[in-house]
Amino acid sequence: MNNKQERPDKAYIWVNIDFDKVKYRIDAVTCQIERVIQKHQLSNQTDKSGKRNN
Repeated sequence: MNNKQERPDKAYIWVNIDFDKVKYRIDAVTCQIERVIQKHQLSNQTDKSGKRNN
């Protein structure tokens, strides 16, 4: 028995978007991502220079 539901190939959803709010959120998230990347780069640099062989 094949009980798999058929899905339409594409679903189009129309929504009202406040682009100013969206841009604000994107900017905020981008800032957080950049901070995380900088932290990782800094920690990687200190890890490499301060590594000890055990």
